[in-house]
Amino acid sequence: MKNYILGCLTLGMMTACTNAQSKDTKTEEKKPIQQTIHVPFEKGMEIEREVKLSDIASSVEYVRLETTDEGLVHYLMPNMMHRTSKYFIFGDRKNVMQFTIDGKFVRNIGRQGKGPGEYNYIRQVDVDEKAGKVYILSTGRRFNVYDLETGKFLQSGALANKKPDTFLMLNDSTMVAYQQNSNGQEQTMAYISTLSGNIQKEYSRHQLFEIKSRTSYMYGGLHDFNLQRYDGTINLKEYENDTVYSVTPDGMKKRYIFDTGKYGIKLEHTYHALDGDDEAFNRLSAGYIRYSVLETKNYLFLPYLYWAGKGKNKPRTAIYDKRTGECYKIKNNIFKDDITNGLYLYFPHCALDENTLIISFEADQIFQIAEGNPELLKHPQLKGLQEGDNPVLMIVKLK
Repeated sequence: MKNYILGCLTLGMMTACTNAQSKDTKTEEKKPIQQTIHVPFEKGMEIEREVKLSDIASSVEYVRLETTDEGLVHYLMPNMMHRTSKYFIFGDRKNVMQFTIDGKFVRNIGRQGKGPGEYNYIRQVDVDEKAGKVYILSTGRRFNVYDLETGKFLQSGALANKKPDTFLMLNDSTMVAYQQNSNGQEQTMAYISTLSGNIQKEYSRHQLFEIKSRTSYMYGGLHDFNLQRYDGTINLKEYENDTVYSVTPDGMKKRYIFDTGKYGIKLEHTYHALDGDDEAFNRLSAGYIRYSVLETKNYLFLPYLYWAGKGKNKPRTAIYDKRTGECYKIKNNIFKDDITNGLYLYFPHCALDENTLIISFEADQIFQIAEGNPELLKHPQLKGLQEGDNPVLMIVKLK
């Protein structure tokens, strides 16, 4: 029997690439070698600053997702939020929904079932706008591909003899897949595979441990992001590990190392290493911080929770400024929207690109906030909102 512990964190990255042309031949411009950057996380947890939205952002937009019988959104999972030039693609564990950029419902992509083009419990969704494809990984290592414009089912396959928890596409036929160490002895942390299941490269995990009861634990949460895109590279971070790796066919390179000090969880104090002992976990791990890394051009946004104890259900956010090397946490955990005097940014869900953050609000959340700010519901983009409507997206364009 499997035991479970859930948390709530997010990550998200998008891509960019450049080419250069010489006088004689067209060649790809080589990026400068990425040096490993140390983030002073422990020090940053001792520094609190008041940050207004106008300090980091140039504009804010609200997008109301159309409420229809077919397009009812049960839950928006931050690790399954994607935006192309024309569409939003959202996934939860049971559905993949497509909306236009202005929030009009388009279709559900695929459906649950066991037939062709159907899927079971969804693990991850990825979108390749250039290839015009949507990729869905479900339980049982099943992999389906759909046309972005029509929603038509194109192909399916299985991801090798592995247990991928999430994936991101390197190109239209090759992916990076990540495996959790749920039994303590999973030696492969990540691998590169074709859609047909041909493994091209494997990357080993070095932190292995014994679980006395031989029980497999799925530790983590519905918001978890182990793989992320930024600047044309797929990055990987495990929550117990304080290193962000860039994963390429040529190898794994350390991109960021977080100097967590007393806030970094010890392997022997993790839930799975303690064999699911709730009392011991809450006693030993209440002071450790579990954080995400959400990278944009100028900042690393660091949504975080405490691993256990009272702080495990209180989401907070810290920032690392890539330009100055400073790390600090946000006072009162709120970036006040002093641009539109509307909603507030408190726990960014993901980055749509290197300059854009997104956070979703349930309709009932907005009405609760409006109790203290009645003018909120008079905002032009929020007028007419009803309780029970689909979520509202807050799109924050960074400076």
